Parts: sequence; structure tokens; C-alpha cells
Amino acid sequence: MKPKYQPRYLFAVLGAAYALHTPLALAADLSFTPPSGGGFVIKSPGGAQERFRVQGTGEVTVPGLNGAPTANNLTCFDGAGRLGPCAAGIGSGATGATGPTGATGPTGNAGPTGVTGAAGATGAMGATGPAGATGATGASGTGATGATGATGATGATGSTGATGATGATGADSTVPGPQGIQGVQGVQGPVGPTGADSTVPGPQGIQGTQGTQGIAGPTGPTGATGATGAGTVTLTTYTSTDETFTNNWYNVTATCGAGKTIVTGGCNTTDGDLVLKGDVLGASYPSSSSTWVCKFAITDPQVTHTAFAICQ
Repeated sequence: MKPKYQPRYLFAVLGAAYALHTPLALAADLSFTPPSGGGFVIKSPGGAQERFRVQGTGEVTVPGLNGAPTANNLTCFDGAGRLGPCAAGIGSGATGATGPTGATGPTGNAGPTGVTGAAGATGAMGATGPAGATGATGASGTGATGATGATGATGATGSTGATGATGATGADSTVPGPQGIQGVQGVQGPVGPTGADSTVPGPQGIQGTQGTQGIAGPTGPTGATGATGAGTVTLTTYTSTDETFTNNWYNVTATCGAGKTIVTGGCNTTDGDLVLKGDVLGASYPSSSSTWVCKFAITDPQVTHTAFAICQ
């Protein structure tokens, strides 16, 4: 490293040397020829310390520079040995290699949460996506069969009319007679008590001759239709708010209880504005005979979503 020579110290030394030889002409150079192996030396008052030395070899030493105040300028010399300020870039060494990276310091405390920025403008509506696959057909909602209505009371049996005498067999007519209208059916009489079995067989009766066929009576009116029995169907609603994230959708599934089947279902959200807050219901459908699924696109995790399954 080159010693930092300060021009102001050199000028002070030279001025002192000039003062020692005032009898000389001011326009002439002062010349000193040191003895062999010696040099030109300027010492402190009393001669205890050297302040400036020029050796016969040309070396220049200023011992007092080590204790002098620090300064910001460098002193250089040219090929003729002339002192002066250093040129730009002189005294700056090459850049050293980059030292190893220091250990990572501890993580600082989290700063306060910044205020929420204003909502950005609504972006342009994207192109319509391809049509989704057709959902599974929902189960048919057949109601339970109503109970059979009570059987009406049986009417009283009418009394049996007296048996008419068997008429004589007429000669067969070669011309069919006209069809007569059917007579009104008589009221059935009550059944008489069963008589005691006789122990003596009765006489064989004489076979009577076949009587003529009576005229058929008119068909009776159709009876009134009985009242339909009362049937009941019980519906139960099951709800769920448990979400699962699948294929960029939040799915909420409501499931019927044991032995129940889906009749219909629905979806609900606590988000009051489905458009501005980005909370969109994507689909609502039965995923099986006992489950109902609601699909949501969610940007606000504080919103609650509910799926309903109405089952029988």
C-alpha cells in the first residue's frame, strides 16, 4: 500500500528549508548535496524527532504522517517524482469476492392488516361454457296406497214369495213370441228357520210339467261408488352445511335418513348478493335416490351454504 503523503506537510517542510537560507537569491533553486549514505533531514525543535527526510537514493520519508489527522485525498507521484493528487480510480482495488450469505434472521411480527380495497369493476361476461352432462333421472314419487274403505252394511233379506202352481205344458209354437221386458226384482224375504229333520221319508211327489219361461225384468241401477279410503304420506326434511371442495366447486350434500328416499330438494346461502360478492349457485340436483347436492362457487369463506333433502 502506498503511503498517504499530504502536500500541505511537504510545503511546510520546504518552506522551513527556505527560511534557513534567506541570504540566497529568491529566484535561484536551493541545492543540497548530502554526504554518501546520508540524506537531507528536517527535525523537530530540540532535534529529538525527524519531520522530513530525503535520502541520497531518492527515498522521501515523512515520519509524522502516522500521527497526523486523517484526510480524504490521496497523494500520488508521476514518472519524474512530482507529487500531486491521484487520478480518478487510483487507489481503488479490485472488487473482492462476495462473502457467504448470512443466516436468516428471525421473522418479524406481522404488521396490521391493511384496509380492504374498493371492489374492482365487473369484468366482461365470459363465453358460454359447453353444456354439462345430463343429470341422473330422479326417483318417481309414488304415494302410498290408501287404506280400503269400510264395507257398507248388508240390507235386510226380503221374504220368499209363495210358489205358484206348475202350469200345463203348452204346445211348441212355431213362431217365437216377442221378448218381454224384465220385471222388477222382488224384495228378498227373510230366511225361515231350519226345520227338524224328519225320520220318516215323505212320499215321492209327482213331477210337474215344465212351466213357460217368465219375462226377464229390466236391469237394476248401478250402486253408488264407495268413498275412497284415506291415505297418508309423511315427508321429512334433512339439511346439511358440510362443504367439500371438488373440481373448483364447493359441494354441500344432504342425505335422507335410513329407509327414506328423495322426493325433491333445494339449496340456500346466507350471502345476500350472489352477483357482487361472487357467490354463485352452479347446480342443484339429486345425486342418488337418497342424496341431494348443491354446487357453489365461493369467494367469501364467511358465507354459510345449506342443502335440503325432502324425503319420504
